[in-house]
Amino acid sequence: MKFKKLGLVLSAVVATSAVLVLSGCSSNAASKDIITMKGDTVQVNDLYDRAKQFPNLPTNTLLQNITFDKIFEKESAIAKEATTKKVDAQFNSVKKQYGTQFDSALQQQGLTEANFKPYLKTQLLEQAAIEKDIAKTQYTEANLKTAWATYHPDVTAFVLSETSSDAANKAIAANKADAAKFDKDNASSKVTFNSASTTVSDDVKTAAYKLKNGEISGVVTSSDASTGQTSYYVVKMIKTSDKGTDMNKYKSELKKVIKTQKMSDSTYVSGVIGSYLKKYNVTVKESAFSSLFSQFTSQSSQSK
Repeated sequence: MKFKKLGLVLSAVVATSAVLVLSGCSSNAASKDIITMKGDTVQVNDLYDRAKQFPNLPTNTLLQNITFDKIFEKESAIAKEATTKKVDAQFNSVKKQYGTQFDSALQQQGLTEANFKPYLKTQLLEQAAIEKDIAKTQYTEANLKTAWATYHPDVTAFVLSETSSDAANKAIAANKADAAKFDKDNASSKVTFNSASTTVSDDVKTAAYKLKNGEISGVVTSSDASTGQTSYYVVKMIKTSDKGTDMNKYKSELKKVIKTQKMSDSTYVSGVIGSYLKKYNVTVKESAFSSLFSQFTSQSSQSK
């Protein structure tokens, strides 16, 4: 199981041990600056405290997260999206979602229930920063028209998730043999979605939008880029729809499409983070971490 995240703070980094780095700094004062920024610093003792809190995370990740927390908490419009109340609500939502698998899901991410809330706070701060930039810069007429070109409004369909291609073909055969029985047996798989929905994969959407009412797809395969796992689906259209010609009618949905696309665009996300690093004049003082923010600063000029 994987927690939804921006793919930013837990991206692949140099897995330098925090213990080794801290021991290398042991001859220096705990207040020695590792990173400086407008109105704040990240010191050796900050890193030490964060390493104790997150013993399984690499040093580069720890330093990035400390810096991002300090920057975004200075932005009131961002900080208000990661209050204790909102962190608690997100924590409870994820815990409910995973149920009895919650502890094992945390363990897979190198987390514990004790440090999950501060982890979530960092995630919420970063998400709010990206969403703020999207709202400010990305809902342009040109982007709305681009989203409109491929937008499909609500459709209702049976979406069956199968364990193999053979199982999917058996479902297709069952529909051919007795469509009414197929519909009854698979009533629980009925879903409504559109281009802005995130609960259905893009592969399933593409297959569904080609169908007329009552038609069934072939075997739809969808691969998870993060796990490499292939899933198999069968889609039967119940009720499709036509978007017509009035784009303004769907503006709120088109904005959701743009937001989803930008949130998953690593170049854009890195660029937005880079712009905040530049705004706060973030400077790495410790040579061992000289490339700590290079992935963000190299993209900042391309994000807008």
